[in-house]
Amino acid sequence: MPSNFTADPSTLRQLILQPGQGFYVPAYQRDFTWGKDEISRLFEDLEQGITRAAQGKTPSTFLGSVILVSDRDSVMPKHVDALPTTVLQVVDGQQRLSTLLTVFVVLSRSVSDDMRWLQQQIDAGSKNPLDIWLLNTLGERRDELLDAIAFKTYSGAGEFNMKPRLIRQVSDVWGNDATHAIYESDMAWLLMEAARYRIQNQQHAAIPVPSDRLHLDLVLRVIAGHIDDLRIGADEVDCDVLTELQFLSDIGMAKALIGSNSAPVVDPDALDDHRKSAARLLVLASFLLNGVLVIDVKAPDEDYAFALFEPLNTTGQPLTALETLKPLVVRSEGGITNYSTSPSAAAFGRVESYFPPSMRADDRWKLSADMLTAFALADTGRKLPRTLLDQRRYLRLQFQSVAPPNGSVEGARAFADQLADVSAFLFEVWPRNGTSPLMSSGTDLDRLCLEVLRSTNHTVVLALLARYYSEWAACPSSASRSEFMSVLRAVTAFWVLWRTSRATTRGIDDVHRKLMVTGHPATGLPAMARRAGASATLPAATEVRAALKSLLSTRGNISAEADWVVKVTVQPLYQTSKQLAKFILLCAHDDRIEDYSAPGLVRRGVPGSFRALTSEAWDSHYSVEHIAPQNLAQGDTSYDQAIYDQGLTDRLGNLTLMPVDLNELIGNKTWPYKRCIYAVLSETDPNARLTHMQQQLPGLAPKTKNVLQSASYLPFCEFLDKQAVSPLPHSYVAQRGQRLAELAVERLWPMLA
Repeated sequence: MPSNFTADPSTLRQLILQPGQGFYVPAYQRDFTWGKDEISRLFEDLEQGITRAAQGKTPSTFLGSVILVSDRDSVMPKHVDALPTTVLQVVDGQQRLSTLLTVFVVLSRSVSDDMRWLQQQIDAGSKNPLDIWLLNTLGERRDELLDAIAFKTYSGAGEFNMKPRLIRQVSDVWGNDATHAIYESDMAWLLMEAARYRIQNQQHAAIPVPSDRLHLDLVLRVIAGHIDDLRIGADEVDCDVLTELQFLSDIGMAKALIGSNSAPVVDPDALDDHRKSAARLLVLASFLLNGVLVIDVKAPDEDYAFALFEPLNTTGQPLTALETLKPLVVRSEGGITNYSTSPSAAAFGRVESYFPPSMRADDRWKLSADMLTAFALADTGRKLPRTLLDQRRYLRLQFQSVAPPNGSVEGARAFADQLADVSAFLFEVWPRNGTSPLMSSGTDLDRLCLEVLRSTNHTVVLALLARYYSEWAACPSSASRSEFMSVLRAVTAFWVLWRTSRATTRGIDDVHRKLMVTGHPATGLPAMARRAGASATLPAATEVRAALKSLLSTRGNISAEADWVVKVTVQPLYQTSKQLAKFILLCAHDDRIEDYSAPGLVRRGVPGSFRALTSEAWDSHYSVEHIAPQNLAQGDTSYDQAIYDQGLTDRLGNLTLMPVDLNELIGNKTWPYKRCIYAVLSETDPNARLTHMQQQLPGLAPKTKNVLQSASYLPFCEFLDKQAVSPLPHSYVAQRGQRLAELAVERLWPMLA
């Protein structure tokens, strides 16, 4: 081995933040092509890594190897006096490097934006130690991110003393002035633009992307979306450290993640959104620089680098955990001859059928990770990380514990059967186009409940549902189907009642995981995971409902229907979850009729009056819209100002369902105009519609008339026009929210009873 060959683990700080060092992508490398899927996987890895780092585990996130050759001579064309001191030719790893540098650009902008706000607070007299600590520490990280994007040299005129960290051969040239510096590739252009914005002290501003750089624009938007989700602690973020900000009250965790902690320690729940955003960005920036590891492989020359590169990539994408499990399953049956006709082969064949060879490698990895996460929770109650290393280790150790020689052939076969059942549930029942006969034999409400869980990505319930699906798959009877549907409705009601009554999802995943591991001793429910001490047969669905109802009371502080009504009517439901808001509005309008004693309100009619809890109603082109507009038109006094002063705009009482195109027709129009539109669209007789338009809406443009005349009946907006008072009173919005909540809970509560 050559003496100057090295292969060392390096953080991104160690790899990139070297003075006078630039990366050079040779012409034979393909263009920067990573897109949404690869970037999403990168952020999933970052979320998992932050969780591991908070627990003191290392390495936190490992991104494979980067093969580099130190070679200034190969740069062509070049201006010697403008070259970085060290030029590293990128033989392997340019997609990762390019993506990470782009993340640095977007993240530095978000950090700068939060720093501006913090500085404003301090300039206004804030003495909050947290503000000062956040501002100073964010400033350090922001400067490091910007130094990673471009480095300063002692040669160069004006802005051209800054050099982008990465350029491509042919399209880019490091130069010291506008004549010689050429940065035409997407990456070099972006990095240099970011350097210019830094020089102009505009780090907080978004860089406008030219229309001919479509791929770069896509990448920036995807990255910005992920960073925005992390900033606000969105439901999609699978990282309790960021969503709950535990490190602000845990000194050890803060030092592990950031290297320092605020003084004094603060309660995360007491912070406003700006400070929470700043704290989350601080963790993300610190982790990117110090917690993401690569193997930095430096070869003495390009030939030797390629000798390394080829064997590392002959197998393409790494084998999934399922693929590495199969040899153990074959061995458990005594070898390939016995395996081919064994029950294990039948079960594992079912699993493999969901991952055909034609499937894209990234899809294969993501779907197998989704399946194994649900499987681990259903099998042992364990929360399985999405990292390939953890998944492989878990499957291997768990299978070896039940298979010969430590266990039995029967144990191995049961393991494979459970794996197959969870796979079947995930691929045949869970998707919108599921092929399992189970859901087709259910009721409208059953299918709607599954859609609510699916559309809100409430995947923590997959394990529990898969357990009852296994019972049905083993014996597809009406009794086993009824048990599954009962549990399905119960977990849906629990999720909806819990989530819509509070600002975050905090705690609900823990509830489900504990049900799998320990059950619920207070109601006598045993552990629900297959190998976590569960009983030989699954408990009846009534026991699951009783446990969830008890947990809703003890942990969710909702002991009765009235408790939820009080909570949901003060929640900004539109911001909490539009999908759950839609479901609540469907529940509230099921069998609704007009309440003649309270104009503008509805009450419950006889069964069959109006069917709202159906997949058809959910799939119709309805979206959750505002009655009093979010953005009031200037000078519009037709809405009570108290609606806005009291924060009622996003609450249940101000929401309705209607098609987006029709909502655009009325948008932020005045209340009298909206009332007339609601009245027209509530008419089922076309002649009555026309008469109403002629009498109440004279002067309508022909196009608007045609739209109203041909539009579908609007059942969810019917009776709103009965509220004739103008300006629209805030008391009506509050009263309507109370009524809708009471009607909705009438449908939700029995699912747990």
